[in-house]
Amino acid sequence: MSRQPVAARALNVIDRAAIAVIVAAMAAMVIVVSLQVLLRYAFNTSIDWAEDIARLTFVWAIFLAIPLGVRSGAHIGIELLTTHFPPPLQRLCLRLSALLCAGLMLIVGYQSTLLVIQQWDEMLPTLEVTAALFMVPVAVGSGHSVLHLIAILFSGKAAKPQVITE
Repeated sequence: MSRQPVAARALNVIDRAAIAVIVAAMAAMVIVVSLQVLLRYAFNTSIDWAEDIARLTFVWAIFLAIPLGVRSGAHIGIELLTTHFPPPLQRLCLRLSALLCAGLMLIVGYQSTLLVIQQWDEMLPTLEVTAALFMVPVAVGSGHSVLHLIAILFSGKAAKPQVITE
């Protein structure tokens, strides 16, 4: 039996599902765009819906990847001052930052959910799908980010980001 808490295991399952969707979205985007380029330049024709699918898969990949960046500490952070604080104060700053970011993500999630509801009847011009599909990953990604930020808030630990020196 795993010693990892149930909440952490559930978050890992959500992370793996997000990764699977991101991989599928990126693969679909590459295939559709490559096919569109081939058809346009080799056969002087195109796919009407290729641009909508490419944009949609790009938006899904990006907004579902944001929480994974929160988890791994990959987002930009400025630690010029806080690295000189004693460890207890550093943890307090981290927790305060996580709390404020979670609050912001809750607002983003709430507002994007309202937009999904508002746009649900609008259809994309080249596909028979709702235009709200562009806002769904924003709501999902912000909710997923909130879960990671809550984990940081309670643990007082964040992943150490990779430092790029070049």
